[in-house]
Amino acid sequence: MPPSSRARRRPGAATILVATIAAVLLASAARPARAADRDAPPDPGQIGLAINKARSWLLSQQRQDGSWECAMRTEDTRVGATALVSLALLNAGVSPKDPAMQRTLGWLRKQTPGETYSVSLQTMVLAMVAAGPDRVLLERNVKWLELAQISEGPATGSWSYGTGRGTGDNSNSQFALLALHEADRAGVKVKQEVWNRAHRYWVACGNEDGSWGYQMNLDGRNEINGSRAPTGSMTCAGIASVWITSERVENPAARAAGEAVRCCGGGGSPRPLEKGIEWLARNFSVTQNPASGQTWHYYYLYGLERVGRFTARRYIGDHDWFLEGSKLFLAMQDPVTGSFRPGRIEDPVVATSFALLFLAKGRRPVIVAKSRHLPEADWNRHGHDIAHLVDHLESRPGWKTDYPAGLSWHVLDTASAGLDDLMQAPVLWISGKDRFDLGPDAAKRVRAYIDEGGFVFAEACCPESGEFDAAFREFVTAVFPEPEYRLHLLPPEHPAWHAEELVEAAYQRPLLGVDYGCRTCLIYAPPDQAGGGSAASLSCLWELGGTAAASRPPRVRAEIGAALAIGTNVLAYATNREVKGKDELFVIEREAAAAPTSSQRGHVSIGKLRHSGMCDAAPAALANMLRAAARELGVRVDAKPAMIEPSDPGILDYHLLFMHGRQAFAFDERGRQGVREFLDRGGMLLADSVCGSQGFTAAFRAEILAALPGSKLEPIPASDPIFTSAEYGGYDIREVTLREPAGGDGPIEARKRRTAPRLEGIRQDDRWAVIFSPYDLSCALEKQNSLECTGYERADAEKIALNVLLYSLHH
Repeated sequence: MPPSSRARRRPGAATILVATIAAVLLASAARPARAADRDAPPDPGQIGLAINKARSWLLSQQRQDGSWECAMRTEDTRVGATALVSLALLNAGVSPKDPAMQRTLGWLRKQTPGETYSVSLQTMVLAMVAAGPDRVLLERNVKWLELAQISEGPATGSWSYGTGRGTGDNSNSQFALLALHEADRAGVKVKQEVWNRAHRYWVACGNEDGSWGYQMNLDGRNEINGSRAPTGSMTCAGIASVWITSERVENPAARAAGEAVRCCGGGGSPRPLEKGIEWLARNFSVTQNPASGQTWHYYYLYGLERVGRFTARRYIGDHDWFLEGSKLFLAMQDPVTGSFRPGRIEDPVVATSFALLFLAKGRRPVIVAKSRHLPEADWNRHGHDIAHLVDHLESRPGWKTDYPAGLSWHVLDTASAGLDDLMQAPVLWISGKDRFDLGPDAAKRVRAYIDEGGFVFAEACCPESGEFDAAFREFVTAVFPEPEYRLHLLPPEHPAWHAEELVEAAYQRPLLGVDYGCRTCLIYAPPDQAGGGSAASLSCLWELGGTAAASRPPRVRAEIGAALAIGTNVLAYATNREVKGKDELFVIEREAAAAPTSSQRGHVSIGKLRHSGMCDAAPAALANMLRAAARELGVRVDAKPAMIEPSDPGILDYHLLFMHGRQAFAFDERGRQGVREFLDRGGMLLADSVCGSQGFTAAFRAEILAALPGSKLEPIPASDPIFTSAEYGGYDIREVTLREPAGGDGPIEARKRRTAPRLEGIRQDDRWAVIFSPYDLSCALEKQNSLECTGYERADAEKIALNVLLYSLHH
C-alpha cells in the first residue's frame, strides 16, 4: 500500500477513533471501586477457603490411631465421631488415599460398634469409599440395623440407641435410614419389610401441620406436646426419611412386569413430604433451629442441606437455603483456627463436621433444572427420573469434578424463573404428556437462556402424548422464529448416540434437535408414534434405573442402560462435562452492555462480513465480544452489529470488520474489491474459523490473498505487541488454553493444553491489516465450547478478541 494511503481514511473516522480511545482511558481511570456490600453473596473463594480451614482444623484434632473423640455424651462415641469427621473430610476433598484418611479407615474397619449412630455413620463412610472391598462389613451393619429396628408396639419402624434399648426416636431413626439408603445404593440388599415399617412410622408420627418432633407420643394422644413438639431439625429428619422410604415402598410411576414396561403410573412427591417443606418454609431460619432456638443448631443446618439436596429445592419458600446458610457459616467460623464452636450442646469436632458437610455438599454443581410447570399434575410424571440419571452420571469416570461431594439437580418453577434462575443449571429438562404452560414470556426467557449458553432437553413422557408434542413444537417455533432454526432428526453420527456411552442401534429412538450457533442447543424426544424402538420414554426408564435395576429382566436392563446412556450423552454434549458449583453461580456474570456515562464519548461499532460459508454460524459471537468491550473497557458499543456485504460501500463506515465461517466460500470480484478498498483505506479485518473448520480456513487464506494480490498471510510472531497490548491496556495472551478433540474410540473428550495463540496476519505499512485465527474464537465467545471443536477457552478467546480491538483502535 502506498505510504500516503493511510491519509485516505474515510472522513470522520479519525475523530471517532480519538474519541473512543479517550473514552477507554478515561473510563478505566475514572471507574470507581465498588463498596463492599454486606448483603452481597459470598465469593466462591471465601467458601473454598472456609472449607480448607475447617478441613485442616479437623485433621489437626486427629488422634495418633486415626480416630477422633467427641465429648457430647458420656459413653464412648469415638466410632460415631470418627465416622462423622471422615464423611465431612471425604466430601470436602480429602482423598481416601491420604495418609490421615488411611489411618482413619484402617481404624474404622477394625471397630464393631453397638449403637445406632455409630453403626449408621460407619456404614455411610464404608459405602462411600470402597463398597466392594468392604461388602462384608456393610452386610454386617445392614443386618444389625435390620435387627435393631423396633418391630412391634406404637413405635414400630423406628430405631433407638441400640438393640433393645428404650423407645425409638426420630434422630436415631433418621441416621439408620441414611445408612440403609447408602448401603442399598452400594448394592447391599435391605429387607423390604424394613422399608415398609420405616415408611409407615414416619408418616404416622408426623404432626398435622407438617412438622415432626423428636418422638411419637406413646400414650395414643395426637396433640403436639412433649416429644411431638415440632423442631426444625426433626422436621428435616422427617422430610429426608419420607423421601428415602417413599421411593422404595410407594406405587412407582414406572413399572416393569416381566419384559413389559409401563409408564406414567403416578409420580410426584408424597404429601407428608410436601407438608413438611411447607412447615419448614413458614418457619425458615438459618440463625437458629426453628422452634428449638440454639439447641442443636448445627445439626439442624446439616439436616437442612439434606432436605434441599434430596428434594431438589434451591428455595425453601422464598429462601435460598444454601446462600443464607453459607453466609452464616462464614460469619461463625473462627478466623484463626477454622473451627466452628457452637454455644450449646454440640461438641466443636461434631459442629465443625456438620458445618463442613453443609458447605461441601451444599455447593455441589446443579447439572439439571427440572421444569415445574402447569398443569401441576403433569410435569413430574416420573418423580425419580432425574435423580437416577444424576446418580448414574456420578458413577461415570469422566464426571469426576473438583467437587468430591458429587453432582446435584433441582426443581425450577419455570413460570416465575428469571434468567438468573435459569442460569443456575446448564440444562433445562421439560417433560410432560399434556399441553403445558411455562409462564409469561417463556419463549423469550428460554431464548435468552440459550443465548447465554443454556441447553434444553425435553421429552413427551407418556403414551398418547400428542398434546404435549404439539405444544412443544409450537414453543420451539416461538423460541426460534427464524426459519433456519427448526427441529430436525439427529443424524446417526450426532454425539447424543456416543459422546459418553455407545447406544446400540436396537435401542435408539427418534431424537430431534435445533442447531443454533456452534452446536445443537435443544434436543427433544417425541412420542413413539411409529411404534419402532422403545415405547417407554426416557424418564420412565430412568425411573426404573435406581438400585432395583439390577434385578430386572435382561431386556429391561438393556433398555434402562440405553436410556441412561442417551441422557448421559446429551448432558456430556451440553456441558462438556464442565460444571460449576452453586457458590460460583451466586453472582452470574452475563454479558451486558455498560450503561453510558459522562466519560463514554466514543462508540465502537463493528460490521460482520457476509459470505456463503456459514457467515452467521455463531450469531452471538460478535455481540458478546462488543459487550465484553463495554464491560471490560467501559466504552459505548453497538450491541446489535449489522451483517454487511463486502461490496457494500457502507463497510467504509467501520474501522473494524469481523468475519467467521464453518465451510468453504468464495467472494465475487466486487466483494474482493470491496474488501481491498476497505483495508487500503485503513480498515482492519478480524476473522476466525468456527470450530477450526479446515474448509473455511483454506477458503479464507485463498480469498484474502485474491483480494490483496501480492500480500503475504504470515504467522504473527510471539514478540508482537498484540500478544501483550501493554501499551494499549490489554491482556498478556502469550500463553492461552487450546481445546482439541481427543482421539480414540472411547467417550468424546476435549483435551486442553497451554500454548501460544496461533494467529496469522497481513501487514500493510506498520500495522496488521488482517488478523486471522485458524482456531475457533467464535464458539467460545458465544459460550458454546464444544467437545468436537478445536479452539480457545472462552476467557482466552475474549482476551484475544479484545486485544485485537484495542490494537485496531490504536492503528
